[in-house]
Amino acid sequence: MVAAVQCGADAIYLGAGDFNARRSAENFGGELEAAVGYCHARNAKAYVTLNTMVRQGELTRLERTIEEICRAGADGVIVQDFGVARCVHQMAPSLPLHASTQMAVHNPQGVDFLVKNGFSRVVLAREMEYAEIARCAGRGAELEVFVHGALCVSCSGQCLLSSMIGGRSGNRGLCAQPCRMKYRMDGREGYLLSTKDLCGLEGLTALVQAGADSLKIEGRLKRPEYVALTTSVYRAALDDPKFDMVKARAELAQMFNRGGFTRGYGFGVEDAELMYPLRPNHMGVRIGECHNPGELRLDAAVDAGDALVLRRRGRDDLPVRLGDAAPGRVALPAAKRGDALYRLVSQAQMRDLQARFTAERKKFPVDIRLELQPGAPARIAISDGTHSAECTGEVVQTAQNKPSDPARIRSQLEKLGDTPFVLRNTEMQIDPMAYLPVSALNALRRQAVELLIAARMGVPHACAAMEPAPEFPCEKNRPDELTAQSGDPEVLRRALDAGADRICFAPEDLRTNALNAALKELPEAFDLALPPVTDEAALRILNEWALENSGRIQRVYLANVGQLGLTWPGERVADASLNLANSFSLQQMADWGISLYTPSLELNRSQIDALGGRRQLIVYGAIPLMQLRHCPLRATQQICGKHSLCRRCDSVPMEQKIDAKSLTDRTGAAFPLRRIASDGGCVIQLLNSAKLMLLRKAASLPACEGWRLLLDKTDDVETVVRLHRLAMNGSDVRSDPAWDAFSKQNTTTGHYFRGAE
Repeated sequence: MVAAVQCGADAIYLGAGDFNARRSAENFGGELEAAVGYCHARNAKAYVTLNTMVRQGELTRLERTIEEICRAGADGVIVQDFGVARCVHQMAPSLPLHASTQMAVHNPQGVDFLVKNGFSRVVLAREMEYAEIARCAGRGAELEVFVHGALCVSCSGQCLLSSMIGGRSGNRGLCAQPCRMKYRMDGREGYLLSTKDLCGLEGLTALVQAGADSLKIEGRLKRPEYVALTTSVYRAALDDPKFDMVKARAELAQMFNRGGFTRGYGFGVEDAELMYPLRPNHMGVRIGECHNPGELRLDAAVDAGDALVLRRRGRDDLPVRLGDAAPGRVALPAAKRGDALYRLVSQAQMRDLQARFTAERKKFPVDIRLELQPGAPARIAISDGTHSAECTGEVVQTAQNKPSDPARIRSQLEKLGDTPFVLRNTEMQIDPMAYLPVSALNALRRQAVELLIAARMGVPHACAAMEPAPEFPCEKNRPDELTAQSGDPEVLRRALDAGADRICFAPEDLRTNALNAALKELPEAFDLALPPVTDEAALRILNEWALENSGRIQRVYLANVGQLGLTWPGERVADASLNLANSFSLQQMADWGISLYTPSLELNRSQIDALGGRRQLIVYGAIPLMQLRHCPLRATQQICGKHSLCRRCDSVPMEQKIDAKSLTDRTGAAFPLRRIASDGGCVIQLLNSAKLMLLRKAASLPACEGWRLLLDKTDDVETVVRLHRLAMNGSDVRSDPAWDAFSKQNTTTGHYFRGAE
C-alpha cells in the first residue's frame, strides 16, 4: 500500500477479511481504518474488495465487514456477488459500488444493466479489445481496466478448474492456479494454459482514448518493490512526455516476467503471443552466456547480492553466485557451452525501489499561521487550501535576553520532512519579546499536522443494520421435471423420445445461419440456455433470434449479467454461472423477475439446502470449467494471426477441429474442449475430465423442482435419460441392465458432497 501511494497511485484496492479474491494474502483486517486514513492523507482513494461469492452461513460476518468498511470511510467496494451488492446498497447507500471483474462484464449490455442498478464503476473483463471497451464507455459508469500483471487464462468469475480438481475456489479467493501446471495436446507438452503477464504500455494511449477511467495494476501477493516499480512506470507513462518505454519494459522484465510480456487482448488477441508454454514463473533476464566451458561472457554488471541461475535445456535452473562483476569474461566452473545466465533479482534495482517508498515522497503545500503573544497560549493554524486545523500550545513567555528570531521560528515550522506536507507560506504574528521553547514549538507544529491529517481522512459512511436474511421455502421435496440440455438438436430429440420432460438448446454456434439451421432440427417447443461469454454483437443476434422465435421458446437460462437486462421469451431462469450462493442473491433475482434458479456448482448439499426457493439441479454431464477467449490449439501450434479472424474449424476435418481436442494433465486426466463459435471469434470451453454423475446418491440430493442433464454426442442418451427418470421416480437404478456399464464411467459428484474452500 505504501509503495503504491508513494510511487504515484491515485487509488489502491485492498482486501479486508475473508471476502476478497486474494484470501491467502495478509490483507488488512483491523488495520483497515489506518490504511484508508493513510491513503486519504495523501490524496489517494482506497477501494475495498468484497469480490467473492458469499454463502448463506457467512452473512453475519459480511455484515460486520461492511460496518468496518463504512467506519473506515473507504471510497467504494468492489463486489462480485449480487447479494453482497444488495447488502451494501441497503446498509450504506452512500458507499459507491464497483462491479468486480469477477462479474465477467464484457459487453455494453452488462454495463447498462449495472448502471441501472446503482453501480458507479465497472471493472471490465480482461479479455476485451479496445474497440469493445470504447462501446462500453459513456454509458453512465466509470470503466476500470487492467493494464499490468498476471492474467487469468479464463474469464474471471467463470473458472471452476481450481475448485473442481483441487477443492480451492477462485470465486472464493483461494485459486490454486492449476492453469500454471503442465498439459499435453497434439503431442506437445508444456504450460499450455499459462499466460504471459500483461504489459499494457504499448496500448496505453489507445486504452485512454477508448474511454478507460481507471487503469488497474495487479499488485496483490507481490512484493512492495514490484508495486513501486509498476506504479512508477505507469505514472510516468501517463505524465512524462520524455517517457522511455524501452527502458521501462526492461525494468519491468527484470522485476517479473513469464517468458516476456503479452499485449493482451486490446489490439485483438493473438493466441500464440498470449501464452508462454516453457515455464509458468519468473523468467528473469538473460545477462550472459557460456561459449567456453567454465567461463561466462557477461553482458551486464552483476551485484554480489543478485539472484542468478544457470539455465541449460532439459535441466532445472542451477543457482549460482558471482561477486561484483563488470561486463566481460568471468570464471564459473559450473558453466558448460550453451548455458545461459539469467538474473532473477537485481539488488541494485531493489535498493533503488526501496528508496522510492521508504521515505515520504507525497508532498502537499500547506500554509501556516502562527501567533505568539506573551502571557497567551501559542496558537497555530494550518491549511492545505481545502482542509484546515487549529490548535493551541503552551503559554508564551517573555524573552529575558534577546528578541525572538522570525527566521529561526520559520525554520522550525518548515520541519515537515516525515509528513505528507511541505511549507508554502507562513503568516507570523509574533511579539518581538515573545519566547517559546523549541520543544514546545515543535510539539505545536506536530499537533497541527496531526489534526490536518485527520481532517483529510474523510468521513465515515452512515451504516444501517443488515436486513434479516430473506427466507425462500422450497416448494417441492422431490424433483418431478427432467430437462435434457445439449447443443445438438439430434441429441435433444433422442432425449425427448427417451422420456425427458423438457429439452434445452444450448447453441454452440451463435451465427445467424447456424441458429436458423438448428431451429429447423429442433422440436417445436424448447428451452434456451445462453452461454456465459458473448460479445455485444453475438448477444444481440442471439437475443433477436430468441424474440423472433418466442412462440417456441418456453424458458431462457441467463448466464451473465449482460443478459439480465434484456427482454427474453418465456420464463427466465438464473443459471449456475451467475454464482448464486445466498438468499440476498435470490431476493435480488426475484426483484428482477427471476424466481427459478440453478445454484452455484461450488455449493455442497447443506449450503444448497440453506438457500431454499425454486431451484433446479444439474445432476449429470460435462461441466465447463473455463471460458477462454483464445484458442489453446492455435496457441499450442504457434499459429499466427488474430484469434477473432480465425475460421479454421469451419473448414478442417472433424479430427482437426478444436472440439476433437483435449488438454491432458500430469495425472493423465483429459479435459475436452468445446467451441462456441460467433462472428467475433470463438469462445473455447474447457470441460471437466470426469462427467458429473449423482445417481449413486440421488436420494441424498437437496430438494428441488427438477434435474438437468448436460448431454453431448459422447453420451448414451437413452440410457442417461432412462436411469435418471428411474431415480426421479424413486426406483433402484442398479436394477437396470445398463447400470453396470454406465456406473463404470469416469465420473464425479462435484461439490454436492464435499464442497469447496
